[in-house]
Amino acid sequence: MSDTSPIVVLHVDDDHSLLDLTKTFLEGESEQLRIHTATSSEAALSVLRETAIDCIVSDYEMPEMDGLELLDVVREEYPELPFVLFTSAGSEEIASRAISAGVTDYIEKEITSDGCAVLANRIENAVHTYRTENALRESEERYRTVVEGSHDAIYIYQDNRFAFVNERVCEITGYDAEELRGMNVWTLLHPADHERIKEIAASRKRGNHSVSTYEAKFKTKDDDVRYGDFSVRRTSYDGKPATIGTVRDVTDRKRSERRLQALIEHSQDIVTLIDETGIIRYESPSVSRLGYDMDDLLGELAFDYIHPDDRQHVMETFYRALEDPTVTPTITYRFQHADGSWNYLETTGENHLTDPAVEGLVLNSRDVTELRRMKEERNEILARMTDAFLALDDEWRFTYLNRRAEQILRRTAPEIIGENIWELFPETVDSFFYEGFREAMRTQEPTTFEGYYEPLDGWFEANVYPSDNGVSIYLRDVTERKNREETLESLHDSTRELMQAETSADVSELAVTIATDVLELPVTGIWQHENDEFRLAARTEMHREEYGTGVSISDRRATLEAFEADETIIRREQEDGEVREGEEDGEEWEERDGEEEREEEWENETESKKSEAFVPLGSRGVMAFGGDELDDFDVYYAQLLAANTAAALDRAEREDERKANQRELERQNERLEEFANLVSHDLRNPLNVAQGYLDLYRATEESEHLARVDNAHERMAGIVKDVLTLARQGQTVSETKPVYGSEITTNAWASVETGSATLDVSWETTIDADASRLQQVLENLFRNAIEHAGSDVAVTVGELNAVGEGKVGRNTSGAGTARSVSSIDSGAGFYVEDDGPGIPESSRESVFETGYSTAETGTGFGLTIVKQIAEAHGWNVSLRKGETGGTRFEFTGVELAE
Repeated sequence: MSDTSPIVVLHVDDDHSLLDLTKTFLEGESEQLRIHTATSSEAALSVLRETAIDCIVSDYEMPEMDGLELLDVVREEYPELPFVLFTSAGSEEIASRAISAGVTDYIEKEITSDGCAVLANRIENAVHTYRTENALRESEERYRTVVEGSHDAIYIYQDNRFAFVNERVCEITGYDAEELRGMNVWTLLHPADHERIKEIAASRKRGNHSVSTYEAKFKTKDDDVRYGDFSVRRTSYDGKPATIGTVRDVTDRKRSERRLQALIEHSQDIVTLIDETGIIRYESPSVSRLGYDMDDLLGELAFDYIHPDDRQHVMETFYRALEDPTVTPTITYRFQHADGSWNYLETTGENHLTDPAVEGLVLNSRDVTELRRMKEERNEILARMTDAFLALDDEWRFTYLNRRAEQILRRTAPEIIGENIWELFPETVDSFFYEGFREAMRTQEPTTFEGYYEPLDGWFEANVYPSDNGVSIYLRDVTERKNREETLESLHDSTRELMQAETSADVSELAVTIATDVLELPVTGIWQHENDEFRLAARTEMHREEYGTGVSISDRRATLEAFEADETIIRREQEDGEVREGEEDGEEWEERDGEEEREEEWENETESKKSEAFVPLGSRGVMAFGGDELDDFDVYYAQLLAANTAAALDRAEREDERKANQRELERQNERLEEFANLVSHDLRNPLNVAQGYLDLYRATEESEHLARVDNAHERMAGIVKDVLTLARQGQTVSETKPVYGSEITTNAWASVETGSATLDVSWETTIDADASRLQQVLENLFRNAIEHAGSDVAVTVGELNAVGEGKVGRNTSGAGTARSVSSIDSGAGFYVEDDGPGIPESSRESVFETGYSTAETGTGFGLTIVKQIAEAHGWNVSLRKGETGGTRFEFTGVELAE
């Protein structure tokens, strides 16, 4: 149920314990239920009259009055209240009587969790239905109230005959409701409109709902012709298709329009007709300038819309015009706009009360809000004197200019007052002012334009206000704003290029270039966060000059702080060299050559202030911007560029992943093709051998043929096993962990049938690897040695030399630390070598190919599996001649466990 409000239930039963048990079950079953109890019908009626009950649940067999008798009493006062008969005395007779008596539901009593769950559900459904029906009845009552009280006439007709009319229909037609019901609707429409309205009805039936409103004439019972605005649409009434319509009587408006049509045709201002009491009887369409439709103000008292501070003056003028028709006053006042604001109107009124065609005062109003606003703005600007202001007369001679105007024109006021601007500054006017001034004078409307003023090497915004006496000009220096707009536009254009970069490296390099060329922030670098470490991914040339091959400790600390706080951090070096932000004692980072000297040099600089902004790139790192005293806009631009760079890095990474997935898919397709070839070729050969020897056995019954069949089957089983290994596990590894070389080698040797072969282990290091996959590598190499070199082969497993390489990381506290991680370079790792005959140099590149084998029983997959498992670990595997002439497999790129 969507209604979750509480449901108050009255449970009536003469058994106290049963009431308590049922209440416990019901309230536990539903959080909506609130249970009241009564042990008799009399007590139940008392509770019902004192408490708002949503449903009654009653037993049938009770002393004094049974459940159905209680139902009869309840129905007299509460005819719709849900009543559930809940009884153990169930029978068809009682059920039939209950249904006939109007019981809501009949349930056999079962005081169990399941039984009460059913009861709770029935109660909720019954109450939901009861509430819904009540809401529907209330809605219908409200609807009927609205319809009957509507100012518009509302009617419904079926088969062109009225089926329903409200009181307003009777008022405007003169018929009563009984006369209208059943009357043909066309009887009331004026005959002159019949054909047009029929065409509208036909068009509406064809689906053209745009013609559902129209104006038409209708006749009253007294044959008076009136005008109405009609609106109709399809509906249903009493379950049958019908049409509902509304009519607004606009007869008075139409007659007023005819009376004032001549005035409207000769006036471009707002034309208003008011009667002698100040009631508005007509507004011209121009009233839309104040946000109103023509009908919105009809019947309203005009003074109610005048500003309280102006109302007294307007009323005095109005009554003076009433007393003396020769008076045609012109006044300015504030009139309320439809949006609640105040507009200044300049109104001239004429008394035409004695004119039968008018019968009122005709007001012609002009909205002078803009003129008032211009005067107020000019006065404010002149008072503040912050922008340049100059005034010219109607012959373009200077009449006034302020100090800022003197600075721009490079003339003093006494030098140019009375001079013609076109003659005094011909080049300036032609290049900067000409078009804007001419447009303003042509339209006589305020004009705003911008232009470049070469003498001051800047952009200025000109606001030109023409008048009958000349022109006023305000000039504002907008050079800084124009520069910012150009910077944002250039940054926007650069972002498109940034988003087209294909790799993360390209994105980083392009981002620092944009910082230099567009934002003029030449000391810029990008730190990328990878594997819990920061690395300098890209930098500008000036950044390299400032920091050399490294960066300062404090800079790296600020980078880390910005990354962890995920917010921009600003560092400033003041003139006294004191670092106000971003410097603190802590653990040392690795240092470049001369870094301490550079930091000391930086701190000793006193000629200018230095600033740096460290802006996070989300989870990808930090972008650092440096320059002389970065302002808020520099930081804002830097944040925009950093956000765009982070988005571009995300896109580049997704593109890299897509390409990697594509390459992986291509490799998988190649492997599938390879496997198909294996199945069609390598398995077919031993299968044919087995079939041939089986045929020979059938012909000769010699047992040696069965042995060869068995060998062929074993070879096929080996091929299948190795193919499955390649397909399922060859290119993947599970989570790596520290693996001790000597131990894993011994385990692998024990898993292979080695016969008299010997193993020498000198591999004592611990590496990170998938133990099961690494053991499989060793097992395959051991089998390969025994198969190709014989059962008495000697196998040696040892380690290659390891070297250390420092890396920068960070500890869990977030402070920068130098963490050393040892690893094997490309020439180190471990090796597996045998003393067999070796592999010719010309065949060494082929041994790792799928299916390659020189042993009669080999599958050709063992070394392929070795190579793929190595590559899955990120190792390199190579084959070379051993020290005794045998075969030596070397694995490099192996990382030692910490």
